[in-house]
Amino acid sequence: MNAFSERYSINATWLIKLRWVAVFGQVLTVLGSMLLFNIEIPMLWAVIVVISATAISNLIFQFWFKHWSVDSAGRPWDLALGLILLMDMLSLTTLLFATGGPNNPFSLFFFVNLSLCALILNRNWAWCLNGLTILCFAGLIYEHHHIDQLDLGLDTIRDRGDISLYHMGLLIAFMTCSSVIVYFMTRLTAEVGEQYNQIQKAQAQQARSDKMEALGTLAAGTAHELATPLSTIAVVARDVEHAFEMHPLDFPGADDVLEDVHLIRSQLDRCRNILDRMASHAGETIGEQIQSVSLEKLAHSSLEGLIGRGRVQLDLPQAAATTLVNVPLDGLSQALRGLVQNALDADPSDRPVSVSLRHENDSWSFEIHDQGPGMTPEILERVSEPFFTTKPPGKGMGLGVFLAKNVVRRLQGSVEFKSDPGKGTRVIVNVPA
Repeated sequence: MNAFSERYSINATWLIKLRWVAVFGQVLTVLGSMLLFNIEIPMLWAVIVVISATAISNLIFQFWFKHWSVDSAGRPWDLALGLILLMDMLSLTTLLFATGGPNNPFSLFFFVNLSLCALILNRNWAWCLNGLTILCFAGLIYEHHHIDQLDLGLDTIRDRGDISLYHMGLLIAFMTCSSVIVYFMTRLTAEVGEQYNQIQKAQAQQARSDKMEALGTLAAGTAHELATPLSTIAVVARDVEHAFEMHPLDFPGADDVLEDVHLIRSQLDRCRNILDRMASHAGETIGEQIQSVSLEKLAHSSLEGLIGRGRVQLDLPQAAATTLVNVPLDGLSQALRGLVQNALDADPSDRPVSVSLRHENDSWSFEIHDQGPGMTPEILERVSEPFFTTKPPGKGMGLGVFLAKNVVRRLQGSVEFKSDPGKGTRVIVNVPA
């Protein structure tokens, strides 16, 4: 359940409970006033209808909430809760109309309803219901059924035939109080919501940091575990190579075997280089300092060791050799290298992958454009998730984009993907200079 639905789910749960409390409270109040204080209610039938309608509507709302609630911000939560609170406002007005109007002490419950509106609904709904409440209270001042035991000498405007100063003062006081309540409650709710969003962002950032720390630990452990067997293989390969050089064998394919041994040695050296960069692949080289390098050096460093390097078309501005940026060279180069390698892997044909570098004002952009099959909107949404990959099993772990975005994010930059199915993919890396 997302934060939006969770908030309204909690509000709906409490609203259902409060409405049941209101129903039982109204029943007890009516029975107590009739049995204990011998109060005659001239419109008792209307009171019974209103209380029954509230109970029935709460049953329907509870059933709807239980069986059709969904985890989506698109559900008309505001509409549903707004209509419920609107009904409660009109029900309270009807009850007060039948039981003394403003003379009834329970008219103060208008402010309770308004507080709930401001707390549960959005700002527009709250102010609309506030305006309706003011109109309802004005209507009660104009006309209501009198209860002798509650008669405070306040005649209705209809009985008097004019608006007295007390009527005007009472309406203005009510309007002022209700507006102040709605204003501060909506403002407080907005501030609490903003703080909640900030907490959510901080928690998400902490979760990303924890993932990066875990990946760094995994990289260090993997490098440590692989160092010994790779060293052993390197020693054996060197011995075999040396033996072939000292005692050349005369049989068909001997040169091919020696060439294969050389290939093993070169690939082992490459594996050692990869292990040396694994810390940077986890987000940032351990102990790596920020250094001032030219854009040209950064670009060429980012393309070193790529499989299919010949397909990359590098476009650098003339000022790339002299324009300097302050970055962790190894970590950022590895991040960009992973994005370029993804672009090469995305297009199995021999079509080129363009890589351009631009420097504008206080930022620079590194754009990678391939001519592969592109990505659907669903894949674009998940492309930066850790361990999500569209490559065949064994071809990738789904960490390249995730790690690259974390490296760039640490530099206060951004990584943006633009793609349409069949039209290739563009990756734009922006980093402040």
